[in-house]
Amino acid sequence: MRTPGGVMLLFLSFALLLTGCSARRVLVGTAPVASAASVALLPSANRDVEYLSSALKMSASIGDESLSVKGKLRVKENEGVQISATALGLMEAACLEFLPYTVKLIYKIDRIYAEAPYALLPFMSDTGTGYTILESVLLNRMFSPDGTPFRKAVKSMRIVDEGDYITVTTSADNPVVYKFYIDKSNGNLVRSDGAHSGGGSVVCRYSDFTDFNGTPFPRMVELSFSSDVTSASLLLRMSSLKSDKFVFSPRKVSKAYKRVSLDGIVESVGEIE
Repeated sequence: MRTPGGVMLLFLSFALLLTGCSARRVLVGTAPVASAASVALLPSANRDVEYLSSALKMSASIGDESLSVKGKLRVKENEGVQISATALGLMEAACLEFLPYTVKLIYKIDRIYAEAPYALLPFMSDTGTGYTILESVLLNRMFSPDGTPFRKAVKSMRIVDEGDYITVTTSADNPVVYKFYIDKSNGNLVRSDGAHSGGGSVVCRYSDFTDFNGTPFPRMVELSFSSDVTSASLLLRMSSLKSDKFVFSPRKVSKAYKRVSLDGIVESVGEIE
């Protein structure tokens, strides 16, 4: 089943994200990867982006349904993500938050909001994606599905030289197996694939790398999700990224706002340009 609500679920599930790059438009990369042993030294194996603020353009689609949003992004590692969507580029129309245990959307124009745990978001549950995994995928870093940092779990992963790429595959002991593709010519992590034992899958492609705090980071992130019942895609474009510190404070919902379903907000929002 493909519904407009699915578009917002996808949008919510990945609005987070994303993270880090700089506004400098230069082609960057680490030293070429000469062997499997080089992998442990790559930025994607040691990624640490504590703060991120950015201008953001996002578009999502499911079948014939689509959603486009422009706004600002604020991410604090391990605490959450806030996306402030603007209407006509002048005023905040909506605020999206991804927190460790819940996702929240506040639509100010109609004074309504929706909130739900990740387990109730199809594009998260069907692919076995929780907050920690989602943050890692969008921070362009390699990880273990149980949340263990790559550098501590590398012994349980399979590293193979496949010509143009070195691939890193996580242990089959977890419900989701991830495979990471590293471009041997520059050391950048350019793709992450996740396959859930229940049949769902997620693919993330990274491009338009630039320097961010001394390491290469993608400005463009393309995600696609599929399961037995639906498929969807999301494109994220980031600019004017900064790593300045800020206090992350989850938004409080006014008592004057009415709680509704995510589908109900989608019917109200449509497209925010």
